[in-house]
Amino acid sequence: MARAALILPRFEYMKNYIYQAVGLLISSVLLASCASTETDPGLGRDINYRGSDCISIRTIRDYTPLDNRSLLIEAGGKRHYYVQLGVSSFDMRSSIQMGSASRDDWLCPYGGDALVFGSFGDERVGIRSISRISEEQAEELLIRHGIREPDEQDTDPAPAE
Repeated sequence: MARAALILPRFEYMKNYIYQAVGLLISSVLLASCASTETDPGLGRDINYRGSDCISIRTIRDYTPLDNRSLLIEAGGKRHYYVQLGVSSFDMRSSIQMGSASRDDWLCPYGGDALVFGSFGDERVGIRSISRISEEQAEELLIRHGIREPDEQDTDPAPAE
């Protein structure tokens, strides 16, 4: 009789544990189904995030870090490129200059090409993708990453005369 008295509380404990686990599973599935993965469907839908374009190193004029893993490169002829890095680079924002490590005059996301940041050229970061983008897309990326403020458009109609 003493053994049966010990088994019953363990069974009740396991039963409550199973109810809690099932309740947690159901609530997490419901929460995940309600969550939105896209912040704004209009932003960046026409940018190729897996681009394999190449940039002539001689034409690179300026770069703007967007976050720790992406940057915007301005090249000659008002061409803009969206570059995603293979790993995060914390020296990119504080670096005064950017260098490149390539076997030829082209910076590509394949072939072992890398960008070099840091004052002594000590951080080599591989490139995941390079995508050529338009000026409007470049402005959109700068606005989305909080570097530039959006232009306020006049939403009020003109007064009738």
